[in-house]
Amino acid sequence: MKRVVIKSPEKIGFEDVPEPIPGPGEIAIEVAYCGICGSDLHAYQGKHPFISLPATPGHEFSGRIHNLGEGTRGFFKGHRVIVEPSLVCGECYLCRTGRYNICEKLRVMGCQGDGAMQKYFIVPASKVVPIPDQLSMKHAAMAEPLAVGVHAARRAGSMQGLNVAIFGAGTIGLTLLQVVRLAGAKRIAVVDLQEPRLKLARKMGATVTLDPAGTNPVASLKGMEVYEGWDVAFECVGIEPTIRQCLDLVRKGGKVVVVGVFGDETKITMANIQDRETEVVGTLMYIRRDFVDAVDYIASGVMTVEPLISAVYPLDQAAEAFKEAMDTRKNLKVLLKIGEDW
Repeated sequence: MKRVVIKSPEKIGFEDVPEPIPGPGEIAIEVAYCGICGSDLHAYQGKHPFISLPATPGHEFSGRIHNLGEGTRGFFKGHRVIVEPSLVCGECYLCRTGRYNICEKLRVMGCQGDGAMQKYFIVPASKVVPIPDQLSMKHAAMAEPLAVGVHAARRAGSMQGLNVAIFGAGTIGLTLLQVVRLAGAKRIAVVDLQEPRLKLARKMGATVTLDPAGTNPVASLKGMEVYEGWDVAFECVGIEPTIRQCLDLVRKGGKVVVVGVFGDETKITMANIQDRETEVVGTLMYIRRDFVDAVDYIASGVMTVEPLISAVYPLDQAAEAFKEAMDTRKNLKVLLKIGEDW
């Protein structure tokens, strides 16, 4: 069985591994689709702060149960599922208080652990989430990035009646846009350099879109007539200019949620945070509630993911798929099709 491996920066290959056999409490998943996410691309470039190379990527995936380990209950072969990819200790303070997504010993499938870009993949039964029949395998693979947006919005608190800005209209930014709209935000601004993404943002409910090229996005947004200014800004890019813009944009007492992965150290003006009583909140990944809600949102049609899928490649073209995914002017989400549409 072949498994995708990032051997070194910008070098994708395969390694031969035996078909895995699930142990007690484990389930073997026959993978249908697996997405290439921003973290995978950071690792592909050798710039992810928490992923060392070589690495076997893949944590956004859907499939069906192929085999069951001893002691697993409530599942059966052929059951259509997705998987919450966090691997946690279950013992630290954070795990015991419900915040296992930032477990002291957190590992993530496809990041610090083995990834799902292979035909069969072993996971803990506790991480398996059944999906409804009306949800396609392709769309189910998008539940993971949507769950990131769900959790990020919850980290910000109530959105009802607020003015919200999202910097970065990639997959996460556009899923977050839909979550924020559903949560009752009054005005939603999306800032991105690419007009096709801004056009899609408008279709998904953005009330304001802005290309920051050749202009000052903070001045432009502040110049709009918004009651009491911009309450919350989400940074979904992971670079210094946008986090500084988020901090400059929000009103006094406002909140900035850091969603993007920063590969480099970043300078910000801490005096302004202190003086303006700005709240800066980090968000890493979801808990199960976020994951299950994401499934429900897609399956019910409340949120749409099909427009976010730019290309689908077979597993044996993984190298080409990663190169395609790096072309962010052309692509949002690139998927690998590994199995069937069960």
